[in-house]
Amino acid sequence: MKRIGIYGGSFNPVHCGHIGIACRAAAEHSLERVLVVPAKTSPFKIGADADGTGFTDAQRWEMVVAACRPHPELEPCDIELRRGGVSYTIDTVRALKEAIPDASFFFIVGEDSLAGMPHWRDWPTLKTLATFVAYPRTSESSTEIRRRLAAGEDISGMVPPAVASLIAAWRA
Repeated sequence: MKRIGIYGGSFNPVHCGHIGIACRAAAEHSLERVLVVPAKTSPFKIGADADGTGFTDAQRWEMVVAACRPHPELEPCDIELRRGGVSYTIDTVRALKEAIPDASFFFIVGEDSLAGMPHWRDWPTLKTLATFVAYPRTSESSTEIRRRLAAGEDISGMVPPAVASLIAAWRA
């Protein structure tokens, strides 16, 4: 049976901490690959970018693709962006189970998400469809990166070099 990780998030923008956690999960859980899944709209962040400091869906996707490129164990997956609407984990896991029936799924989350999981949509079913693995949050923060960008401050070292190049080109 294939062992596949799923790592979802807003990735607004994707940063070194995200990539580090995905690679670490792949190694520690012997995952064949980790699907890096940008959310269309997180149910926990509806209206969160009202100030316009974030990136478009197309830009977030392009950043995820660029950030994953140097890591053969990471695979960008646009399932939630294509589906549209609010991105519920249960819908994504069900769709992936249907598309890859011979896989065992490992859903990668930040430790701070653990307490709220019983409130996730259809949690009783979801916890039977995937093994949840939690990691501590890293020092990088998408919010801090967006703040620095808005202030014209340096973000080098916080995002993968390819992501920094994309952001610089968009802001030029």
